[in-house]
Amino acid sequence: MILLRRKEVDEEHFVKLVAYTIILFISSFFVPFVIIASYQSMVYFSRSYWFFSTPFSAYITFMGGMLFIAVILTVYLILRQRWEGVRLKWITGILILSTIPAFILSLTNYYYMDDDGIHYNGLTGLGEKEYKWDEMTNVHIVYRNHQGTTGLFQYKFEMTDGSKITLPFNDKLSANKYKVEQKVKEYKITVKDNFKNPIVD
Repeated sequence: MILLRRKEVDEEHFVKLVAYTIILFISSFFVPFVIIASYQSMVYFSRSYWFFSTPFSAYITFMGGMLFIAVILTVYLILRQRWEGVRLKWITGILILSTIPAFILSLTNYYYMDDDGIHYNGLTGLGEKEYKWDEMTNVHIVYRNHQGTTGLFQYKFEMTDGSKITLPFNDKLSANKYKVEQKVKEYKITVKDNFKNPIVD
């Protein structure tokens, strides 16, 4: 009777784990956008920012973490049919825990602009880095020719110490383009562009 009950519990646990794995696979394609956007808006939002944006790398990393857990659970479900034991559970648990850094790094991957400059926290960075307007020497406006249409693609900012930061020309940057131009004029930052020789893809 006890063995029968234990078998029923194991089967129920197996079914639940299969369901969780399937949910992870499916939700990994949209949950990262919801979680990251919600977390960053609560933790980092400030009205002093011109705009706040999340690099696509943050979503991909979070998505990768979820998919990796789903794959680990899939392998576990397959192996437990032949090899059941504490060791398999420990290995599975350790592998799942190893994905925690990916989730943390994706949540802290962002950039924003304000009156002081550009603030960027990279995916593998240990903290937010500031690129001040008054320390910029050049702004390279990159154009791209995509399927016969030329348009703005990126803004590359170069600092006096030689460091650089590249931002994609998205809707948020486009809406604040005039503010960037004001700062460029104010601090007499050299502007370059490749309009006559755009990137072609």
